[in-house]
Amino acid sequence: METVIIKNGCRSQESGVRSQESGVRSQESGVRSQESGVRSQKVFGLSDNTLKHQGRLVPSSIALSHSEQFDRLAQGCPDALPVAFLSGDPCYDRLLAGVPHRLTYRKALGLRHGQKLITVNSTWKDESLYGSHPSVITELLARLPYDHYRVALVLHPNVWSSHGPRQIRIWQDEALRSGLLLIPPHEGWRAAVIAADLVLSDHGSVSVYAAALGRPVLLSTDGRDSVDPESALGRLYEVAHPLDPHAPLVPQFEQAEKLRELTHETALTWVSSAPGRALDLIRAEAYRLMGATPPPGRPRLMAPPEPEIQSPEPTSLWVRVRPTDDGLAVHRGPAPEPGGVLVCSDAEMDHRLAAAADVLTIAEEALPADERLWSETVFAHRLGALLTAVYSAEEVRLRTRDGSLLCVRFTGPVDDPGLVTGVLAERLVTSGHALAPKMLAALAPLHLRVSEERTLTIPFETAKG
Repeated sequence: METVIIKNGCRSQESGVRSQESGVRSQESGVRSQESGVRSQKVFGLSDNTLKHQGRLVPSSIALSHSEQFDRLAQGCPDALPVAFLSGDPCYDRLLAGVPHRLTYRKALGLRHGQKLITVNSTWKDESLYGSHPSVITELLARLPYDHYRVALVLHPNVWSSHGPRQIRIWQDEALRSGLLLIPPHEGWRAAVIAADLVLSDHGSVSVYAAALGRPVLLSTDGRDSVDPESALGRLYEVAHPLDPHAPLVPQFEQAEKLRELTHETALTWVSSAPGRALDLIRAEAYRLMGATPPPGRPRLMAPPEPEIQSPEPTSLWVRVRPTDDGLAVHRGPAPEPGGVLVCSDAEMDHRLAAAADVLTIAEEALPADERLWSETVFAHRLGALLTAVYSAEEVRLRTRDGSLLCVRFTGPVDDPGLVTGVLAERLVTSGHALAPKMLAALAPLHLRVSEERTLTIPFETAKG
């Protein structure tokens, strides 16, 4: 007889058991069920039509993550109560185990100090966040400054299975070149939720997990009608801020932050009645079913591994610099900025974009030839380019079409020379002077505000080549 695990009011794929709805086996032990609280008829997963076949109860054991689900089971399929037991939620327990590793996950995702991570999660089907608003990722990247926000995308494994990794990457090609962190389908989503500063989600169970960890949440309302209001997710919808994909984003982030305490308390109350104990409870039930004695000791509760993703720097960014009382405010992003300067890396493969660049840059270690030859070649093929820039952690060398050279040598540590190069180039292009060492020298040291939490001070000196 089949053993079925029910989590958060739906049939779970967490233990690798076969899902009767999809007929496919989960490819990852511990993959989340994205249909937390979703209803079919009265209560999906806790009703006669999902637990019985031809009037006969199918499962020999039903694991419920929260005690309130016993009441819902009593309403939907009272005959199943004798085989139900409180299991807790092993997926939530792994998330809790990963919280102390938050800084490690953020480093693995390539986040710099002061950057905020927006993790976008979508379940599957048309009413999901990605199904309803497929352009949400490119809009986020275009509307948010790159140095302040990074965006990670978590798609339900069924989306990957239905369309294939190649199609997913084709759809997200522009976003990936703009700095998107695309999380693989079977591992990495937990780390992306733990590392997040805000989670933008829908009616998938990740919404509940994120709020239970204390992350602010914005919820897409397209699939809300299918959610059982008595489930953890239904209760979260009552208190969370709804996403308006067409309204300014930052004010919505602020509203989600204001509601953080309430959404955290709500999700924490309903996500699990046995936090940290799920593996012990499920193992005990499994051995009871087998009529065997559990081995000594407790099962290991493993924190999620570091995410393994490719996170290349964007190859093209529009740079806009605004003088302030205490330095320069910097905005870099993939979308055109009024008064901005287009700075492209030599690695930019989009010919039309690179041809429109004001400045072409390259890291010194990536030079394919002699520096002067590389610069001359760039100017020969990029007729709109005004400057080239070769940078390292020690200096930036800027050249004009006539071969004039200006060296900017850093006299202190610089952890983001690409950012500093973009700012220096923007100042030169915007000033209208090809190379203006006196103008740059007047800016020393550079005081750059790239976000509310991140301000850089870069001492430097200039020298004509």
